[in-house]
Amino acid sequence: MIHFDHVCMAAPNVYESTFRLSQETGLGNYDGGFFPLYGIGHRVVPLAPDIYIEVESLIDRRPLAQGQPLAAFMDRQTREGDRFVGWCLRSDTLEELEAFAAHHGTVVDQATTGKNAGRQMMDGTRGFALQAPSATTAWPMGKPNLYFKPGSGVHAGSLPVVPGSGRVVGRGLEWIEIGEDHHAFAAWLGDVATPSGFPFEVRYNGGAPGLYAMGVRSDEGVIEIRRPSVLVE
Repeated sequence: MIHFDHVCMAAPNVYESTFRLSQETGLGNYDGGFFPLYGIGHRVVPLAPDIYIEVESLIDRRPLAQGQPLAAFMDRQTREGDRFVGWCLRSDTLEELEAFAAHHGTVVDQATTGKNAGRQMMDGTRGFALQAPSATTAWPMGKPNLYFKPGSGVHAGSLPVVPGSGRVVGRGLEWIEIGEDHHAFAAWLGDVATPSGFPFEVRYNGGAPGLYAMGVRSDEGVIEIRRPSVLVE
């Protein structure tokens, strides 16, 4: 089965943008560590025990100077402020991920999307997830990629927030707003999922592909979070 997993909100300053998002919504956040391969810092805003926003910005410009593709993408996307640059789905099985990869003419390559690309958490553990297509393929197109997380580790959306960073508890998604239309989303998903199969409303604005906004259920009602969508490349 396919689930909505997380959103990448790229930011000029991971700390300021996360603080402002928590002030705006009441949702708390915590330090999610960093991605050594990309020079990217990471904070997490949980929206449910299995859904979250990752706020990211470049904190080490050496990968950018070396031409690392994801670092360059993040730099271009954040020159005017915060932006939803990626929205990410999650599969229950590796077979589902492999089927999605085949649908998009690629394969699941553990050498490029596995442990070396994972985030380093501050408790010493290292994140590990396989994905297809890669973020550098799907995100610049405004399309979601699909993740599979082997093992039974704790989901990032379920970890505790910093005390005092937010009083509101997220309970999942009520709706999302994306570009294009139902046909385009269904064609992208292929046989692994259908838009009507998600437990939230999918709203289409007919614009360029990408995620534009989401309505988050919470213990204080539905919270709208809206940011500019990815600049399609």
